[in-house]
Amino acid sequence: MISWKPILKKVFFPVTLLTVASILCLIVLVEAIYKNFFAPDLFSGIYLSIAAPITMAVWFFYLIDRILLRKFSYKIIAFSEIGIALLLLLMFSYQNSKTTIRFDTDNSFVLVLFDNPNASSAPFERRGIFDKELFIRDTNIIHIHPNLAFKKGLKIENPKDWTQTTTDQSSVLMDGKKANYLFVTNSELPKSYLMNNQKYIDSLLQITTIK
Repeated sequence: MISWKPILKKVFFPVTLLTVASILCLIVLVEAIYKNFFAPDLFSGIYLSIAAPITMAVWFFYLIDRILLRKFSYKIIAFSEIGIALLLLLMFSYQNSKTTIRFDTDNSFVLVLFDNPNASSAPFERRGIFDKELFIRDTNIIHIHPNLAFKKGLKIENPKDWTQTTTDQSSVLMDGKKANYLFVTNSELPKSYLMNNQKYIDSLLQITTIK
């Protein structure tokens, strides 16, 4: 009779981070297979198509993990895996970081102009490791650094009482220089804006200056 205890011990011990990841991936894969073949829905096929290759990749690295444990000490492998996992987590967090501009205004629109190269990042408060947030209370028009126009995770959070929003991203001339902007309104875009966005934005800035 075959004794499974030595085999299982050889496969799963000593326990490393990849051991835990491999077991979790196995559970997820079994769930994905069950949903796809026995309880299919709109997302079951997508779930399986994502779970399967990720599980295969993790098992491949787990095989390498078992081989390396024969050549190096357990501490070296364990700490190396934890270090790599933390590095990947930091990279993922950085790649998916968000910069949020949150408005609290009674006006029917907000305008974010990326035309101020002298704007400091100091007003932005950190949220977590890489996320930043700017809370605007006293105005609905702000001028921020041009580089933020191309930031992947930039998000404009509108006032909570807005039930319908329309957003347009374009550019206008500011003091003879092209400036990108985001214009968000709690209704449809005005016809005068659609006909001539330059003139419309200029009028908003003029009204604000007069105030």
